[in-house]
Amino acid sequence: MPEARPPLFASDWLVGAPYDDVPMGVLKTGKESEVHLIARIGPERTSLIAEKRFKERRSRGFRNDYRYAGVWGAGGRREARAIRNRTRFGQQAIQARWIDHEWTTLTRLYEAGVTVPPPVEQVADGYRMAFVGDGDRAAPRLTEIDLDRETARLVWREVQLEIRRMLEADVVHGDLSAFNVLWWRGRAVLIDFSQAVDAVTHPAARELLVRDVERAASYFVRMGVAIDVRAALAVVGDSPARFASQLLSS
Repeated sequence: MPEARPPLFASDWLVGAPYDDVPMGVLKTGKESEVHLIARIGPERTSLIAEKRFKERRSRGFRNDYRYAGVWGAGGRREARAIRNRTRFGQQAIQARWIDHEWTTLTRLYEAGVTVPPPVEQVADGYRMAFVGDGDRAAPRLTEIDLDRETARLVWREVQLEIRRMLEADVVHGDLSAFNVLWWRGRAVLIDFSQAVDAVTHPAARELLVRDVERAASYFVRMGVAIDVRAALAVVGDSPARFASQLLSS
């Protein structure tokens, strides 16, 4: 297993009780969610928290359902039928499962040593995690910056190891690109796990892994890094044995 780097945050970064949570405004608005900044103010210090609030599903589209349906889990017949027919109840059921899925994935990856924002707690329409940034300025996404070639080469190596750590935790990101990687204090921080899938049970897991590697690599190629995608797949842990069950079922 790749050697883990020191964590981004100290173990005691989060203020404990008593505290007051003070809204500080919207950090980002997207098609599926909004991210709000929360200041958790204690008697002696303050912790900054990012709260991801998911929009109602009927107000946002989702493509390629067949690839991600496995993340919704199994429910009763009525719920399954409602989801299949896209009724209002079905949309609410998908929404709840979707939020719980991303929260569970973030927690799972954090515990596995993947470089992700530390999870804090679930809320009614989303969840809270550590704010990644300095002051009230959020860390940029890789798409917003240009790394020099030598730095890009080192970061590409680290991103491959992060993908490997995810795979060792039986998770494939499913939508990885430079858009879903933050750049903070010389570290690549992976975010946005709503489309993550289980590497063992999901039939499209290997397909999505390959796409993750290819899309992530495209940024580093633009930064001048020479990349062999097949070699990168070997580094992240792709192998016929790992995805044998998907191959047999296809």
